[in-house]
Amino acid sequence: MDLALADRVHDNLMQVNRVTGEAPGGELHEAPGELFFASASAMPFLNGVMRRRSDDPADDLLSRACDFFFERKRGFIVFGWPGDPALEQAAYKAGMFPVLERYPEMVCTKKLDAPDGELHAVASLADAQAYWDICEGAYASLGFPPGVFAEAFTPEDLLGDGVWACLATDDGRPVACASAWMTPGVGMIGWVAALPKARNKGMAAACTVAATNEALRRGADVVSLQASSMGESVYRSLGYEELFAYRLLGATPG
Repeated sequence: MDLALADRVHDNLMQVNRVTGEAPGGELHEAPGELFFASASAMPFLNGVMRRRSDDPADDLLSRACDFFFERKRGFIVFGWPGDPALEQAAYKAGMFPVLERYPEMVCTKKLDAPDGELHAVASLADAQAYWDICEGAYASLGFPPGVFAEAFTPEDLLGDGVWACLATDDGRPVACASAWMTPGVGMIGWVAALPKARNKGMAAACTVAATNEALRRGADVVSLQASSMGESVYRSLGYEELFAYRLLGATPG
């Protein structure tokens, strides 16, 4: 594994996850090299603990994380990754349980073939709301509870200088989406989705290609994403390669 590249994409994900903690109703705890992000939603996937590459023990960090999240009466996840085996070991020691054994971190460094389909950039609050509405309808297939996107995100999140998002339309109606979240030199493709009626038509893939190329156009030399089981094979076919895999470990209030 390219450790320098892994550090860069991991740091990008940490910065992107800050968004949910900065949104209304969210909270953040930050210390050198560590992040606790609590979103306005109680869904554990949107409440997490991350640490930059480290060889330091993590027992105290997890004890503080439990205090932080359990005081808020919610569960959370720990992002275990190869750059920080001590964090994963401490999570198991603390009785945390695997939520997702394999969550691939994939990267792309080259421009992809221009996408097909009717695409347009998110440029208004109405576009941005349509984007989160697509995610609401799509991520139910992965077990996301109703209303989670309205709780955790705002349309304004997609309209800042560091984010570019796009919609694919079918008969003029938005049905698929993807976005690029920028930090210096890195773009992360996030919240790729297609409504059930629009699946297997290449629309989410087209949005992913557009967001990837836009991230490169904006100065990224690497574009990353974290692949769901539904999307991994599609991303590989587009040209993404696995760099490493996260293991997500969960904790719930006692």
